[in-house]
Amino acid sequence: MRRSLSLPAAILLVLALALPALAARPEIVSFADDDVVDGEYFSDLCGFEIWSESSGHVVFHNEKRGANNFISNWNINNVLHSANGSYHLVDAGPDMLHRQAGSDQFTITGRSLTGSTLIGRLVVDLATGEVTIHGNLMGSEPFDLAWICDELD
Repeated sequence: MRRSLSLPAAILLVLALALPALAARPEIVSFADDDVVDGEYFSDLCGFEIWSESSGHVVFHNEKRGANNFISNWNINNVLHSANGSYHLVDAGPDMLHRQAGSDQFTITGRSLTGSTLIGRLVVDLATGEVTIHGNLMGSEPFDLAWICDELD
């Protein structure tokens, strides 16, 4: 699964994967494939055919004793292709679900061009939807992946 999913779907995915990992050792999911889901997503977004190749791994960490967070470390290479060229996306860095000041937070840190469109740190307050950005935003706003269409057109 890639962070190119919509924010709600990505959050649900992380939560779903967190539950079985809470009592276990870190789980490592590796993959290398023709990514049909990402290809279809970007084709629909851009209005022209795009196909995708993805490889990498995600490490899902369990909670430490007494901790109130869940961390997933991403290292994904995604190459998107169109009739006009290719674009290489890198998604690297930890994501974390945690509580801060009594509020659930979803934090994306690192290089997240396939999800938050940010190089840096992005924090989403899950109760209010408020987004805080610390870094270099690649799109016009967080989670806006339309800028990739210009790179492939």
